[in-house]
Amino acid sequence: MLRLDDPLIDELRAHEQQARRQAGLPMITSWVVHRRYTAKELLAAELFCLSVRPRFYPTGEDCGTVYDEARGCTYCGVGANQVGPLRLDLEKIPRRDIAQTFGGEIVVSSRLAAQMEAAGIQGHKLGPVLGRHGKQSQDWFQLLLPTGNLELSARTQVGRSFFAPEPDPARCPEHVLGSRVLSQIHVERESVGEADWHCSRLALGERFGTGRPEPLLFISPRLYRLFVEKKVKRFFVEVARLSERQ
Repeated sequence: MLRLDDPLIDELRAHEQQARRQAGLPMITSWVVHRRYTAKELLAAELFCLSVRPRFYPTGEDCGTVYDEARGCTYCGVGANQVGPLRLDLEKIPRRDIAQTFGGEIVVSSRLAAQMEAAGIQGHKLGPVLGRHGKQSQDWFQLLLPTGNLELSARTQVGRSFFAPEPDPARCPEHVLGSRVLSQIHVERESVGEADWHCSRLALGERFGTGRPEPLLFISPRLYRLFVEKKVKRFFVEVARLSERQ
């Protein structure tokens, strides 16, 4: 594990960019940035970026969920909205309170759904989850979030790889910022509303099989505290910094 200020990072970046120029192939195929926060930093945070891991197969589309491809962007696939209820193989959903498929569909347990309702959590709706044979689950709901409106600040670095950000073929001028976030996340303060669930306006990622570019997910401090208090498992957060529009 290396600190981000380790001089070896710049050496690896130079070797990676050279390998891509000469062979057109990456030298480093996998990397993960871990950010740790003190209790004081978590308490002072105004917004969190949420990740649900690990994801699972099969996706909703694999199980018969219908998407309107005619409305999707021909380059990136964004805009192909779900039509009708989510269908999943109920036996494959991980036994925890929140889970996400590799297609981006998010489900929450009936326990967490009831806890969010009791706490007055806002910014989401719940949809049914059907099994492969059309029977509605009593244990799971689909988490439905509105179209995103959070704007990432220009201070947020996005690119293809931490070691070779450019070129990034995932970028779509209308819908996709790039492949992934490479830096700390900065959000324009004026784009954050009063809800507890938020999504970024622009997506990240590439179209791959049944997967599509997805917006970043954000939660309020109130929802983060609920997750911690109710011992929700397998979720990860990064502190999102709020900044004024420049």
